[in-house]
Amino acid sequence: MMKKIIPAILICALGGVVVLGLSGCFVKKYRVDYCGSKDCYTGAKDSYRAGAEVVLYYDMIATDTDYSFFLDGERLQPLYEEGKGYKISFVMPEHDVTLKCESHNSMVYEPEETMVVDYYTAVVATAGGDRHDEMVLSDIGRTDRAKLDVYSADADSDETCVSYLVPYEAVDRCYEVIKKGKFAKWNEKYSDTALDGGMTAVKFRNDDGSYTRVSTDAMPDDGLRQMGEIAAIIRGYIRDENLM
Repeated sequence: MMKKIIPAILICALGGVVVLGLSGCFVKKYRVDYCGSKDCYTGAKDSYRAGAEVVLYYDMIATDTDYSFFLDGERLQPLYEEGKGYKISFVMPEHDVTLKCESHNSMVYEPEETMVVDYYTAVVATAGGDRHDEMVLSDIGRTDRAKLDVYSADADSDETCVSYLVPYEAVDRCYEVIKKGKFAKWNEKYSDTALDGGMTAVKFRNDDGSYTRVSTDAMPDDGLRQMGEIAAIIRGYIRDENLM
């Protein structure tokens, strides 16, 4: 009887080993999208299991180029190792990821930005909390395009900034409103018109390079509406296709 029992036990044990071995073969792995640059990373694999430590080296490096690396949009801080390149390491999450490298030629000339129109509005001491928003149009040395930076923040968050490359007509249209409304004369003609609970201001560059700032502290009766026209013009260019 014992001779029959022992082989049966061995068969069951071997079967368990086979099952465990097979289950190990089918551990789910998640893919890495290298944005078409997999060959630039030494040691790169198509996929990794969740929790695995991924270590890669980016060695396609030019001396006049700056590199930035992003994992699912979050900037990484790689170390540089002589002879190997940038060491990129991360723990593989339980989902597919995208690893992106952005390069910038540090020898390329970038024109100086000159602020030309600035719209700012702030709300204070309200039930919803303090908040400010700002839209800045800048001349970047081109006749066809201007840069638009959009800032916003509230009492519970840090300031954010999103940049756009917009048609230069945005600047021209703002100046049409500024000239038609004679904004440059507001500070001389008006005073003591401050609004409770908030403030709106427009700052613009004059022909001589100086700046004039007007606000709800000194404006005509329809001054807020006129400054609102500036805001409406600029907001019209906040589009996904203009993102930088």
